[in-house]
Formats: sequence, C-alpha cells, structure tokens
Amino acid sequence: MPRRTDLSKTFCPVGRAAELLGDRAVLLILRELFFGVRRFEAIAANTGLGPQLVSARLKRLVAEGVVTRHEYQPRPPRYDYRLTDKGKDLFGVLYALRGWAERWVYAPGETGADYAIGYIHKACGADVGTATVCPGCGAELGFGDLRGQRSPALDAERLAKAG
Repeated sequence: MPRRTDLSKTFCPVGRAAELLGDRAVLLILRELFFGVRRFEAIAANTGLGPQLVSARLKRLVAEGVVTRHEYQPRPPRYDYRLTDKGKDLFGVLYALRGWAERWVYAPGETGADYAIGYIHKACGADVGTATVCPGCGAELGFGDLRGQRSPALDAERLAKAG
C-alpha cells in the first residue's frame, strides 16, 4: 500500500485541515467531545474504536491544541479531555458535515421522518433541523448554542456498542 502524502506543511488550507481531520477516528472523537463526553472509556465505547487508536488520536489532538487533558483522579491518575477554543471552532465543520450527511448518506426512508441527531436551540427552544441560522429566532448557531437529541435508533446503536 502506498504511503499517504504528508500535507502538514502544504500552503493549501484544505490540505492542512485534511491532515488532521481526514481521519475517521478524529471525527468520531470530536463528535463525542461535542456531545459532552470527556472520559477515555466512554469515548472508546461510544465510537467503537480500539483503546490504542483512541489514545493515539487523543494524543494528537492534544499536541495540535484542539483538546486539553485534565486530571480528575490522582491515584491512579485518570484524565478527561476537553475542547480548547481551537477545538470548539471545529463545531461548524462537524455541524456542516452532519447536515450534509442527514441529507445525502441515508437511503430513502432509512431514518423515518426524523433526523439521526436532532438539535434544539437552547435560547429559544426551536428545532433547528440542519439550519445554521435558527428558524425560531434568527440567531446564528455555533458551539454551545444547541442541545443534541439522538434518535431512538442512534441511542440503540450506542447502547449496543457499549454493552
């Protein structure tokens, strides 16, 4: 298998972003962090990724300044992971990816009439669908503005992975 080209030094911003975000594991870990999941074991369980892969990708996200590691238990040392401002700025990227996927990656009728992940605007309570501007109050939507609601099918899938 040919080696992948390193794009970390390219002048192209899409290439540089792809170098970090072009990894399925990174996207799934970020998804968990955006849902408020902070602990290693829960991230691994919810993503279905192996512990070595989760560990390697979290170390990379910490090194890139996207995530910080915080000790929550000294003995034995245990850590949780939190998004930095740089990480929080990725919300729009993942939200756009989710909106695209809700529209294009499911077979007709696969999700019923519902989204796999629904979002409610915390400020006004409106269901925002896949909008980037709240249809209820007109506010631009960003990190921390939404409350995610997984569909029953997605909850069942997550429970099956954890159990």
